[in-house]
Amino acid sequence: MREEESTGGSYQQAASPSVSCNSTSSTLGRMARHAAKLPEALGTVFTLAEALEAGVSRQRLRRGDVGSLFRGVYHRIDGDAAKPYGPEREEESAHAPLPWHVEHLARAKAFGRMMRGKHWFFSGVTAALLLGIPLPSGPFRQLEVAVHSPARPPRREGIRGVRVRRELADVRELRGMRLTSPASTWGMLASRFTLQDVVACGDAVIHRDRIPGTNRLGQPPMGTLEELRAEVDRGRRPGVRRLREALPLLRTGSASPPETHTRLLLRDAGLPEPTLDYDVFGRNGRLLGCSEIAYPDLRVALEYESEHHRVSRRQWNRDIEKYRAYSEAGWQVVRVTSALLYRRPEELIRQIREAVRSNPQR
Repeated sequence: MREEESTGGSYQQAASPSVSCNSTSSTLGRMARHAAKLPEALGTVFTLAEALEAGVSRQRLRRGDVGSLFRGVYHRIDGDAAKPYGPEREEESAHAPLPWHVEHLARAKAFGRMMRGKHWFFSGVTAALLLGIPLPSGPFRQLEVAVHSPARPPRREGIRGVRVRRELADVRELRGMRLTSPASTWGMLASRFTLQDVVACGDAVIHRDRIPGTNRLGQPPMGTLEELRAEVDRGRRPGVRRLREALPLLRTGSASPPETHTRLLLRDAGLPEPTLDYDVFGRNGRLLGCSEIAYPDLRVALEYESEHHRVSRRQWNRDIEKYRAYSEAGWQVVRVTSALLYRRPEELIRQIREAVRSNPQR
């Protein structure tokens, strides 16, 4: 018996017949000029029931400054920019959420209000986004809404309806929304992602957010390795072979997908397993920094440099000071970039091998 069955069409952003969501600001301005302003209390995304309760008529919802996400859920259309789901991504912040993340979460929040009193719950990519489990590059447009068999999942535009056996999907509540647990979410994603991304998702679930220089955690992990192991042992399901393959590769010290992917690349290249989340101290015992991936015996540290390291002046200066301190302490740093990791992995492995050879065991 298969774990899940899905229904639903592809996501399309619906709009009023008179004006599309991509209309220019001048057109929207002319149409909205004669319409009552939408109450600010409605927010960016809102349901039909919320609009009617706020005194907004059905006719008003057909004006050009309002779009329909799916039946019963609407959003404002900004006349200056067709980005109705949240603030624009700040150029100086590489940690800002991707636009499709913002959009997906806003729609999930709105649809979650329509799920009250029903047996529906979010699963898959929607549950992962709500929980903070990192996903591979999207966008994933459809909301994933599940039910336990033999109930029937919702069928409507913009929804991927899923039916899953009860023993394969533990459900919990988060900020008033019902969704699969982190472990069950991981289990349900396995049939759709590569092994590397399944491992990255699992690493995120069990990650120990340790405060550098201490054994204290900044926040508890979403789940435990034992919970993920129990998920694998639940029985036959789509992707169970990938789950079994991923389980022994999971580590609690990996803080991001690129760190997981780098570690798996080292493994595939035949290099020794590195130490993760390693504190580097100077000869005087001062904490110099914490490295995501390290070979302590060889004094080689691998530092993944995301876009944040380039665009943040504070982070850039901090990195310069950290690497200078590492060098003075006899450590060699290999700076890992997205281009090296995903486009030129052979060159990255060459640089790591060279660093390992040049820093003999101490």
